[in-house]
Amino acid sequence: MADLEFYRQHLNLSSVEEICKALSDTLIETNRTYDFFVNWSKAAHNRDTFKYEVALLKSLRNATSPTDDLRKLITRYPEVIKVIPILLACRDGIVKVLNLIEPDIKYKTFNFSKTSYTATEIDDIAEFTEKTGLLATLCQMESATDYLLGVEVGLDTNARKNRSGLFLEKMVREVITGLVARHSDIKWVEQKSYKYIQTEFGISVPPSLRDRKFDYVVIAKGKATNIEVNFYGGTGSKPSEVVSSYINRSEVLSSAGWKFVWVTDGDGWKSMQNPLRVGVEYINYVINAYLLRKGLLEKIILD
Repeated sequence: MADLEFYRQHLNLSSVEEICKALSDTLIETNRTYDFFVNWSKAAHNRDTFKYEVALLKSLRNATSPTDDLRKLITRYPEVIKVIPILLACRDGIVKVLNLIEPDIKYKTFNFSKTSYTATEIDDIAEFTEKTGLLATLCQMESATDYLLGVEVGLDTNARKNRSGLFLEKMVREVITGLVARHSDIKWVEQKSYKYIQTEFGISVPPSLRDRKFDYVVIAKGKATNIEVNFYGGTGSKPSEVVSSYINRSEVLSSAGWKFVWVTDGDGWKSMQNPLRVGVEYINYVINAYLLRKGLLEKIILD
């Protein structure tokens, strides 16, 4: 349950409704920092990983017999094959394609991860490259290297969700490391299983959580505080599921003498007031980035 006495003492908030309002009024509108959009070093590294194969594919530019030329190229240099799905923004080494619908549904599987290929497999891969439109593009493009960089930039956008979470995690980590720097007796652990805490520090862990992983655990005055972090910029069913999971974890850990803190933020909570309210009511401590910067996490740990 919410530690209302703590909220009353440190924030002058005496009810769940007041706590929810304080959280909602100070939510971060966006977590998009400048490094949110593209990890350029990663994209460039992935591009350079295939610079040799891409250089070979440049020989197809202005080819008069593209399919035959590609077949000859990959027969002589089969290592080129592994870059074909990547140029189609697909990292899968094995690709299944819907090949026929009538009279029956049939699929065709292409393996781009082998080291050697039969003549039939080479014919299939050449056909795949042609039918997907990649071959025609390779014959026309000025720079296959720049094209691959563009593909890698596009694929990197899938990692934005992870980067958005890292923003808030970084803030929490900075608070914890600052606290530890001022209090040498405080220990902290990141991204481990709960049983690690029991093994290393002799702190009792509920059996149902021993094999589960946590974001952070801080140990001060012989007492452990579990801190979980997430950010929501939109709506959906997942926040409700997370709230339910964290309520259960808060209850289980509290029964074992732990504290549980949920650090969450994001404009998405403005349209998801009900799950936020439920979380505030039944979880020990719920704070956002604003309250984190105000020193609430340190007070919870040291209280």
